[in-house]
Amino acid sequence: MYFFDLKQCVDNLMYYVFNFLSDAEFFLNPKRKALLAGNKAFHNKHAGERCFILGTGPSLAGLTCEQVGSLSKETVFAVNSIFKVYVVSSITPRYYALLDNNYWGVSKGTFVEVVEKYNNAPPVIITDIRAKTLVPNGVESILIYSKNYPAKRIRCDLSGNMSLTLNVVGSSILSAIYMGFNEVYLLGCDYNLFCSRIGTHCYNDDAEIKELPSYNLAFYLKYYHLITEFHYLISALAQRNGVKIINLTEGSLLDAYPFARVNTVL
Repeated sequence: MYFFDLKQCVDNLMYYVFNFLSDAEFFLNPKRKALLAGNKAFHNKHAGERCFILGTGPSLAGLTCEQVGSLSKETVFAVNSIFKVYVVSSITPRYYALLDNNYWGVSKGTFVEVVEKYNNAPPVIITDIRAKTLVPNGVESILIYSKNYPAKRIRCDLSGNMSLTLNVVGSSILSAIYMGFNEVYLLGCDYNLFCSRIGTHCYNDDAEIKELPSYNLAFYLKYYHLITEFHYLISALAQRNGVKIINLTEGSLLDAYPFARVNTVL
């Protein structure tokens, strides 16, 4: 155990140095600061409200028609390729997060696909600052710059150097906290990619799998270890800010937040 503690101390020291340098680089870039300043319009915009964040896990397919009908009246954050999911096709999300690297790479056409899907009321696109030119004209967006490594605490300031989460759901939660939501509910967050070879999404993802690189078990275990630690930090941040985060995903392995059954909320 001593060696694990020693490694953690060395890692934290490197993270502090990295964060100091990334903050310095951010503050010395007035152009970037000015671009992100527009996000301040969303600060506490939804104070006291509740929202639902929809992941793309297979459990989402278990929602009933009544639950989907109730969700369509709520403020919803959608992520990744959820526009392909039939069971929630009647829901128009208020916010849509596209934060994986592939969305400004091999899957850069997704921005247009999302806007075309919800053409009557396009959602606010939440994406990395690197993808700013991919957001269709006339569509409102929240551009994120996240170069802070959360060693002990995590940041949710959308107008600054935000903490990275390595996970679109985590970044969506941070966005919701910044916007002032005091109740955040998670659905479709099965969190089991590292222990399942099949059925990782609630839609046919064969085409996406062919486009993206394949990873082995060691990668997924290391990756999930990091993002799980970040979710624990998000949970602590939520508690400090009086925000209730509830995981409504049946069978989810994400234990950073209290669990509840979906029919107790919808």
